[in-house]
Amino acid sequence: MSQPSQQMIREIHEQPTAIAETLDAESGNIRELTALLKREGTEYALIAARGTSDNAALYGFYMFGAIASKQAATAAPSLLTCYDSHVDLKKTLVMGVSQSGEATDVIEVLHAGRARGAITCALTNTDDSPICEAADHVVLTHAREEKSVAATKTYTTALAVMHQLATLWGGREDLADDINRVPEWIEETFTTNEPIIADRAERYRFMETCHWLARGMNYCTAKESALKMAECCYVVPSPFSTADFMHGPIASTDWGFPCFVVAPEGPTFASVAETTEALTERNAELAIMSNNAEMLKRANVALPLPNMPEECTPMVAAVLGQLLAYYIALEKGLDPDHPRGLHKVTLTF
Repeated sequence: MSQPSQQMIREIHEQPTAIAETLDAESGNIRELTALLKREGTEYALIAARGTSDNAALYGFYMFGAIASKQAATAAPSLLTCYDSHVDLKKTLVMGVSQSGEATDVIEVLHAGRARGAITCALTNTDDSPICEAADHVVLTHAREEKSVAATKTYTTALAVMHQLATLWGGREDLADDINRVPEWIEETFTTNEPIIADRAERYRFMETCHWLARGMNYCTAKESALKMAECCYVVPSPFSTADFMHGPIASTDWGFPCFVVAPEGPTFASVAETTEALTERNAELAIMSNNAEMLKRANVALPLPNMPEECTPMVAAVLGQLLAYYIALEKGLDPDHPRGLHKVTLTF
């Protein structure tokens, strides 16, 4: 194995502290914003983002819909930046999510939201960035500087903010309190799973492609973990909702094909279990993240999740995806801190 790179793994381990500090610093801002949304009768959420932030937005999409009971959508910035769509955004929360705060097309969505009657909010890790000037409200992820190109702590802190926005907007104080245990659950998964991943990463040294599978709240985990593997390991991963996967892509899977499955207990568990059963019949190579003992028995590589509410699992499962990308990259002789051809800030228009 290559000499371990330091930045990415250090930042992976900083996530419990970063989440706790974000919640401590921003709880007041989040409560003020959700009180405004209730007072104004806001019924919709439109979230604009790119890259890793877009996967955080996908989590927000599920949380706003399932927990806050609000119609939500992830924005296609080109509708506003390229096609100049004049959609009415009254009664809408328009969120722009950008770690650097420099995503030009996301900023343009915020400008358009302001002009069309929306309440606008920027979610960023950089308090002096352009996105902060474009929004009525700013919520910060207190991840501090992230040096590794592959985002880790800026992603999970963004999920923590989305969790709080959705639970408080929906009046679910009971669920809002669950977030305070997430740092503890992440520390638990470091203890339980990092030795397993470091030991079993060699199994994937020659992997060139794979599937990442989940459903519902953890669809963002499949997409984000696939992105991490593409960035760090130079593989070609395919992230799917298990529902979509069963409608055709499963045909591409046969003996030994690597499949990474996120399968916590919750409303989508039965659907994901059906998919893993079908993959077992095809003799696929299964790495499964779950807090269900029977599900873990199907795995070639079993990665147990702590027992926790489903809406908190994406923050913990994301850490497993990051660790897999990191250790597999090392097994391939790659430097996960400095993926070829990538920069920390990418601008699109």
